[in-house]
Amino acid sequence: MKTKHLIYAALFAALIAVGAQIRIPIGPVPVTFQVPMVLLAGFLLGPKLAALSTTVYMLVGLAGVPVFAGSGGIGSLVSPSFGFVIGYIPAAFIAGFGAGDDKGLGKTAAFGMLSLFVIYVSGFLYFVFIMNQVIGTPVGLREALMLTVVPFVIKDTIITVLTAMFGKTLHRRGLRPAI
Repeated sequence: MKTKHLIYAALFAALIAVGAQIRIPIGPVPVTFQVPMVLLAGFLLGPKLAALSTTVYMLVGLAGVPVFAGSGGIGSLVSPSFGFVIGYIPAAFIAGFGAGDDKGLGKTAAFGMLSLFVIYVSGFLYFVFIMNQVIGTPVGLREALMLTVVPFVIKDTIITVLTAMFGKTLHRRGLRPAI
């Protein structure tokens, strides 16, 4: 792995952290700009480096740096929304398969939507587990879905398509993925 690839991965870890700080608290799961940064990491870095950047982001946060939406540290593991952070790693990897000039916008956006689905599933399942088993506040599947997924679907779908378009624009302007 080249030094420039490590710098790209670090840069995107930082961008995801910045995206976490731009948040609108609407309940137990705030609206943040982490998802577009995770997708953009995939679209621009390719699968391996994108997964590396999201892993670095998560580890830095667990080490105590307040890079998550509102916190940092090992205690974040019991946050009901931490499952979304876990989902960023496979999501970035999947989005990375949409990188490159050889992929059309539709294919890139499709990988982005699949990545979004992975984030939702991870976040939803983790939320249910933490609320029911750790915190001891019983929450049903329907209620959990209404809290963790439904409020974000339209916004995230639009953001996914816009991020795919932005990634394609950067590719056309000479930024090549490090696949």
